[in-house]
Amino acid sequence: MMSYARTASPSKAASPKVNKKAQFHFIHGDDEAAIERCKSAIVEAHLSQEEREENYREIIPSGGANQLRRVLGDVLSELSTVSFLPDTKRVVTLYTTQDFFEAKAAKSKAKAAKEADPSKLTPSDHLAAFIEKELPKLPGILIILAVEDYEKWKRVAPANPVVQLAGRQGTLQVFREQGPQFAFFDALFARKTGEALALWRAWMEQTSGAPKLYFALAAQLRLLIQAKTAASNQLAARGLSKADFARDLMPSEADKNLFSLRPEWRQEKLTRAASNFTFQELLGAYEKLEELQRFAIPLLSDPFVPDKSVLAEFWIMDFTGQRD
Repeated sequence: MMSYARTASPSKAASPKVNKKAQFHFIHGDDEAAIERCKSAIVEAHLSQEEREENYREIIPSGGANQLRRVLGDVLSELSTVSFLPDTKRVVTLYTTQDFFEAKAAKSKAKAAKEADPSKLTPSDHLAAFIEKELPKLPGILIILAVEDYEKWKRVAPANPVVQLAGRQGTLQVFREQGPQFAFFDALFARKTGEALALWRAWMEQTSGAPKLYFALAAQLRLLIQAKTAASNQLAARGLSKADFARDLMPSEADKNLFSLRPEWRQEKLTRAASNFTFQELLGAYEKLEELQRFAIPLLSDPFVPDKSVLAEFWIMDFTGQRD
Protein backbone atom coordinates (compact mmCIF):
# COMPACT_ATOMS: atom_id res chain seq x y z
CA MET A 1 0.00 0.00 0.00
CA MET A 2 1.29 3.45 -0.85
CA SER A 3 0.67 6.58 1.14
CA TYR A 4 1.39 10.04 -0.23
CA ALA A 5 2.03 12.11 2.84
CA ARG A 6 3.70 15.29 3.90
CA THR A 7 6.37 15.11 6.54
CA ALA A 8 6.09 17.24 9.64
CA SER A 9 9.14 19.38 10.22
CA PRO A 10 10.91 18.64 13.51
CA SER A 11 12.00 21.42 15.79
CA LYS A 12 15.46 22.79 15.08
CA ALA A 13 16.67 21.72 18.51
CA ALA A 14 15.67 18.11 17.88
CA SER A 15 16.83 17.88 14.26
CA PRO A 16 19.62 15.33 13.77
CA LYS A 17 22.56 16.11 11.51
CA VAL A 18 22.00 14.95 7.94
CA ASN A 19 24.60 13.81 5.43
CA LYS A 20 23.18 15.49 2.33
CA LYS A 21 25.55 13.59 0.06
CA ALA A 22 24.12 10.23 1.09
CA GLN A 23 21.40 8.83 -1.16
CA PHE A 24 20.52 5.92 1.11
CA HIS A 25 19.65 5.92 4.82
CA PHE A 26 18.71 2.89 6.95
CA ILE A 27 17.25 3.94 10.32
CA HIS A 28 16.27 1.39 12.95
CA GLY A 29 15.73 0.89 16.67
CA ASP A 30 12.86 0.86 19.14
CA ASP A 31 12.61 4.63 19.65
CA GLU A 32 9.94 5.29 17.05
CA ALA A 33 9.71 9.02 17.80
CA ALA A 34 13.46 9.52 17.28
CA ILE A 35 13.33 7.49 14.08
CA GLU A 36 10.54 9.71 12.74
CA ARG A 37 12.47 12.85 13.69
CA CYS A 38 15.53 11.58 11.84
CA LYS A 39 13.45 10.74 8.78
CA SER A 40 11.85 14.20 8.83
CA ALA A 41 15.24 15.87 9.07
CA ILE A 42 16.48 13.98 5.99
CA VAL A 43 13.39 14.91 3.98
CA GLU A 44 13.64 18.53 5.12
CA ALA A 45 17.30 18.65 4.09
CA HIS A 46 16.43 17.77 0.50
CA LEU A 47 12.96 19.14 -0.14
CA SER A 48 11.15 22.32 0.82
CA GLN A 49 7.58 22.06 2.06
CA GLU A 50 6.29 23.12 -1.37
CA GLU A 51 8.39 20.52 -3.20
CA ARG A 52 7.18 17.57 -1.15
CA GLU A 53 3.73 17.32 -2.70
CA GLU A 54 5.20 16.09 -5.99
CA ASN A 55 8.57 14.71 -4.94
CA TYR A 56 8.13 12.91 -1.63
CA ARG A 57 6.51 9.49 -1.25
CA GLU A 58 5.98 7.16 1.69
CA ILE A 59 5.52 3.46 1.00
CA ILE A 60 3.89 1.54 3.84
CA PRO A 61 3.75 -2.25 3.30
CA SER A 62 0.58 -4.03 4.35
CA GLY A 63 0.71 -7.05 6.63
CA GLY A 64 1.38 -10.61 5.63
CA ALA A 65 4.24 -12.41 3.97
CA ASN A 66 6.52 -11.24 1.16
CA GLN A 67 6.16 -7.59 2.16
CA LEU A 68 9.29 -6.33 0.42
CA ARG A 69 8.59 -8.36 -2.71
CA ARG A 70 5.12 -6.79 -2.98
CA VAL A 71 6.34 -3.18 -2.70
CA LEU A 72 9.74 -3.46 -4.37
CA GLY A 73 8.37 -2.42 -7.77
CA ASP A 74 6.82 0.72 -6.25
CA VAL A 75 10.08 1.64 -4.51
CA LEU A 76 12.19 1.28 -7.64
CA SER A 77 9.61 3.05 -9.80
CA GLU A 78 9.39 6.04 -7.46
CA LEU A 79 13.17 6.37 -7.20
CA SER A 80 13.54 6.10 -10.98
CA THR A 81 11.02 8.90 -11.61
CA VAL A 82 12.71 12.20 -12.47
CA SER A 83 11.22 15.36 -10.99
CA PHE A 84 9.67 17.94 -13.33
CA LEU A 85 11.59 20.60 -11.42
CA PRO A 86 15.28 20.93 -12.32
CA ASP A 87 17.83 20.01 -9.62
CA THR A 88 15.08 18.66 -7.35
CA LYS A 89 15.55 15.37 -5.54
CA ARG A 90 13.06 12.54 -5.41
CA VAL A 91 12.75 11.25 -1.82
CA VAL A 92 11.15 7.92 -0.92
CA THR A 93 10.58 6.49 2.57
CA LEU A 94 10.00 2.75 2.91
CA TYR A 95 8.44 1.83 6.23
CA THR A 96 9.10 -1.35 8.20
CA THR A 97 9.05 -4.67 6.36
CA GLN A 98 9.64 -8.06 7.97
CA ASP A 99 12.36 -8.84 5.40
CA PHE A 100 14.91 -6.78 7.34
CA PHE A 101 14.34 -8.65 10.62
CA GLU A 102 16.02 -11.77 11.94
CA ALA A 103 14.02 -14.97 11.65
CA LYS A 104 12.65 -15.89 15.06
CA ALA A 105 13.48 -19.56 15.15
CA ALA A 106 12.78 -21.28 11.87
CA LYS A 107 14.44 -19.99 8.74
CA SER A 108 12.47 -17.67 6.53
CA LYS A 109 11.33 -19.09 3.21
CA ALA A 110 13.55 -16.64 1.34
CA LYS A 111 16.61 -17.63 3.37
CA ALA A 112 15.88 -21.35 3.03
CA ALA A 113 15.42 -20.98 -0.73
CA LYS A 114 18.69 -19.09 -1.08
CA GLU A 115 20.60 -21.72 0.89
CA ALA A 116 19.14 -24.41 -1.37
CA ASP A 117 20.12 -22.39 -4.45
CA PRO A 118 22.80 -19.73 -3.72
CA SER A 119 22.21 -18.14 -7.13
CA LYS A 120 18.59 -17.34 -6.23
CA LEU A 121 18.28 -13.68 -5.26
CA THR A 122 15.96 -12.44 -2.50
CA PRO A 123 14.06 -9.12 -2.67
CA SER A 124 16.70 -7.72 -0.29
CA ASP A 125 19.44 -8.78 -2.72
CA HIS A 126 17.65 -7.01 -5.57
CA LEU A 127 17.12 -3.85 -3.53
CA ALA A 128 20.74 -3.76 -2.32
CA ALA A 129 21.99 -4.15 -5.90
CA PHE A 130 19.74 -1.31 -7.06
CA ILE A 131 20.88 0.99 -4.25
CA GLU A 132 24.55 0.28 -4.89
CA LYS A 133 24.58 0.31 -8.71
CA GLU A 134 21.58 2.26 -10.00
CA LEU A 135 20.68 4.80 -7.32
CA PRO A 136 23.93 6.82 -7.72
CA LYS A 137 22.86 7.55 -11.32
CA LEU A 138 19.47 8.91 -10.22
CA PRO A 139 18.42 12.09 -8.38
CA GLY A 140 16.77 9.96 -5.70
CA ILE A 141 17.04 9.55 -1.93
CA LEU A 142 15.88 6.34 -0.24
CA ILE A 143 15.08 6.21 3.47
CA ILE A 144 14.32 2.82 5.02
CA LEU A 145 12.80 2.66 8.50
CA ALA A 146 12.75 -0.48 10.64
CA VAL A 147 10.99 -0.11 14.00
CA GLU A 148 12.12 -2.95 16.25
CA ASP A 149 10.35 -4.68 19.13
CA TYR A 150 12.78 -6.75 21.16
CA GLU A 151 10.08 -8.51 23.20
CA LYS A 152 8.49 -9.78 19.97
CA TRP A 153 11.88 -10.66 18.44
CA LYS A 154 11.60 -7.99 15.78
CA ARG A 155 15.29 -7.16 15.42
CA VAL A 156 17.16 -6.00 12.35
CA ALA A 157 19.29 -8.77 10.86
CA PRO A 158 22.94 -7.70 10.51
CA ALA A 159 23.37 -10.23 7.68
CA ASN A 160 20.64 -8.69 5.51
CA PRO A 161 22.32 -7.34 2.33
CA VAL A 162 20.51 -3.97 2.58
CA VAL A 163 21.58 -3.56 6.20
CA GLN A 164 25.15 -4.56 5.35
CA LEU A 165 25.24 -2.04 2.50
CA ALA A 166 24.08 0.75 4.82
CA GLY A 167 26.85 -0.23 7.22
CA ARG A 168 29.50 -0.10 4.51
CA GLN A 169 28.24 3.28 3.30
CA GLY A 170 28.13 4.69 6.83
CA THR A 171 24.41 5.49 6.65
CA LEU A 172 23.14 2.97 9.20
CA GLN A 173 21.60 4.78 12.19
CA VAL A 174 20.09 3.29 15.32
CA PHE A 175 17.88 4.91 17.95
CA ARG A 176 17.33 3.03 21.20
CA GLU A 177 14.61 4.06 23.60
CA GLN A 178 16.07 5.03 26.96
CA GLY A 179 13.09 3.91 28.99
CA PRO A 180 13.10 2.79 32.61
CA GLN A 181 12.89 -0.91 31.75
CA PHE A 182 16.52 -1.38 30.71
CA ALA A 183 17.86 0.90 33.41
CA PHE A 184 15.76 -1.00 35.96
CA PHE A 185 17.33 -4.35 35.11
CA ASP A 186 20.79 -2.79 35.17
CA ALA A 187 20.16 -1.49 38.70
CA LEU A 188 18.46 -4.72 39.81
CA PHE A 189 21.33 -6.93 38.67
CA ALA A 190 23.87 -4.50 40.16
CA ARG A 191 22.05 -4.89 43.52
CA LYS A 192 21.29 -1.17 43.77
CA THR A 193 18.10 -1.39 45.81
CA GLY A 194 17.05 2.28 45.94
CA GLU A 195 17.72 2.88 42.26
CA ALA A 196 15.95 -0.34 41.24
CA LEU A 197 12.85 0.57 43.28
CA ALA A 198 12.67 4.07 41.78
CA LEU A 199 13.00 2.72 38.25
CA TRP A 200 10.45 -0.03 38.91
CA ARG A 201 7.93 2.59 40.01
CA ALA A 202 8.67 4.66 36.90
CA TRP A 203 8.21 1.58 34.71
CA MET A 204 4.97 0.74 36.54
CA GLU A 205 3.65 4.26 35.92
CA GLN A 206 4.65 4.18 32.26
CA THR A 207 2.88 0.87 31.60
CA SER A 208 0.00 1.29 34.09
CA GLY A 209 1.20 -1.84 35.87
CA ALA A 210 0.71 -4.14 32.88
CA PRO A 211 1.14 -7.89 33.58
CA LYS A 212 4.10 -8.01 31.19
CA LEU A 213 6.27 -6.36 33.87
CA TYR A 214 5.97 -9.40 36.13
CA PHE A 215 6.58 -11.83 33.29
CA ALA A 216 9.62 -9.76 32.21
CA LEU A 217 11.08 -10.20 35.71
CA ALA A 218 10.84 -13.96 35.37
CA ALA A 219 12.19 -13.96 31.81
CA GLN A 220 15.26 -11.91 32.73
CA LEU A 221 15.92 -14.01 35.81
CA ARG A 222 15.80 -17.20 33.72
CA LEU A 223 18.43 -15.70 31.40
CA LEU A 224 20.54 -14.73 34.41
CA ILE A 225 20.38 -18.31 35.71
CA GLN A 226 21.45 -19.58 32.29
CA ALA A 227 24.38 -17.15 32.30
CA LYS A 228 25.39 -18.26 35.80
CA THR A 229 25.28 -21.90 34.74
CA ALA A 230 27.29 -21.33 31.56
CA ALA A 231 30.04 -19.48 33.45
CA SER A 232 30.28 -21.91 36.38
CA ASN A 233 32.01 -25.23 36.95
CA GLN A 234 28.64 -26.97 37.16
CA LEU A 235 28.85 -28.02 33.52
CA ALA A 236 32.27 -29.64 33.83
CA ALA A 237 31.10 -31.45 36.96
CA ARG A 238 28.35 -33.02 34.87
CA GLY A 239 30.61 -33.81 31.93
CA LEU A 240 29.17 -31.09 29.72
CA SER A 241 30.95 -28.49 27.64
CA LYS A 242 29.59 -24.97 27.15
CA ALA A 243 28.94 -25.83 23.50
CA ASP A 244 26.91 -28.91 24.55
CA PHE A 245 24.93 -26.76 26.98
CA ALA A 246 24.17 -24.16 24.32
CA ARG A 247 23.28 -26.71 21.64
CA ASP A 248 21.31 -29.32 23.57
CA LEU A 249 19.88 -27.82 26.75
CA MET A 250 18.72 -24.32 25.83
CA PRO A 251 15.11 -23.38 24.96
CA SER A 252 14.32 -23.36 21.24
CA GLU A 253 12.71 -19.90 21.46
CA ALA A 254 15.38 -17.34 20.59
CA ASP A 255 14.19 -14.75 23.12
CA LYS A 256 14.44 -17.32 25.94
CA ASN A 257 17.91 -18.57 25.01
CA LEU A 258 20.98 -16.77 26.38
CA PHE A 259 23.10 -17.83 23.41
CA SER A 260 20.61 -16.51 20.85
CA LEU A 261 20.39 -12.99 22.29
CA ARG A 262 21.36 -10.23 19.89
CA PRO A 263 23.36 -8.06 19.93
CA GLU A 264 25.90 -10.39 21.54
CA TRP A 265 26.89 -7.80 24.14
CA ARG A 266 23.60 -8.67 25.89
CA GLN A 267 25.01 -12.15 26.57
CA GLU A 268 28.20 -10.66 28.00
CA LYS A 269 26.23 -8.20 30.12
CA LEU A 270 24.15 -10.97 31.68
CA THR A 271 27.25 -13.07 32.32
CA ARG A 272 28.88 -10.18 34.20
CA ALA A 273 25.68 -9.55 36.17
CA ALA A 274 25.37 -13.22 37.12
CA SER A 275 28.68 -12.99 38.97
CA ASN A 276 26.95 -10.73 41.53
CA PHE A 277 24.79 -13.63 42.74
CA THR A 278 25.13 -17.19 43.97
CA PHE A 279 23.13 -20.08 42.51
CA GLN A 280 21.16 -20.29 45.75
CA GLU A 281 20.19 -16.62 45.52
CA LEU A 282 19.07 -16.88 41.92
CA LEU A 283 17.10 -20.10 42.32
CA GLY A 284 15.53 -18.89 45.56
CA ALA A 285 14.52 -15.59 43.96
CA TYR A 286 12.96 -17.43 41.01
CA GLU A 287 10.86 -19.58 43.33
CA LYS A 288 9.65 -16.44 45.13
CA LEU A 289 8.51 -15.00 41.78
CA GLU A 290 5.85 -17.71 41.51
CA GLU A 291 3.33 -15.72 43.53
CA LEU A 292 3.89 -12.57 41.49
CA GLN A 293 3.42 -14.45 38.22
CA ARG A 294 0.31 -16.19 39.53
CA PHE A 295 -1.39 -12.93 40.43
CA ALA A 296 -0.17 -10.99 37.38
CA ILE A 297 -3.47 -11.88 35.70
CA PRO A 298 -5.89 -12.73 38.55
CA LEU A 299 -8.59 -15.35 38.07
CA LEU A 300 -12.21 -14.83 39.01
CA SER A 301 -11.83 -17.90 41.23
CA ASP A 302 -9.10 -16.25 43.34
CA PRO A 303 -10.66 -15.49 46.75
CA PHE A 304 -8.01 -12.87 47.48
CA VAL A 305 -5.59 -10.96 45.24
CA PRO A 306 -2.70 -9.19 47.03
CA ASP A 307 -1.28 -5.88 45.87
CA LYS A 308 1.12 -6.96 43.14
CA SER A 309 3.11 -3.73 43.20
CA VAL A 310 3.82 -4.12 46.92
CA LEU A 311 4.76 -7.78 46.47
CA ALA A 312 7.11 -6.78 43.65
CA GLU A 313 8.83 -4.13 45.74
CA PHE A 314 9.39 -6.59 48.59
CA TRP A 315 10.80 -9.06 46.06
CA ILE A 316 13.17 -6.40 44.65
CA MET A 317 14.42 -5.46 48.13
CA ASP A 318 14.97 -9.10 48.99
CA PHE A 319 16.71 -9.87 45.70
CA THR A 320 19.09 -6.91 45.79
CA GLY A 321 19.79 -7.02 49.50
CA GLN A 322 20.18 -10.70 50.31
CA ARG A 323 23.66 -12.06 50.96
CA ASP A 324 25.01 -15.44 52.03
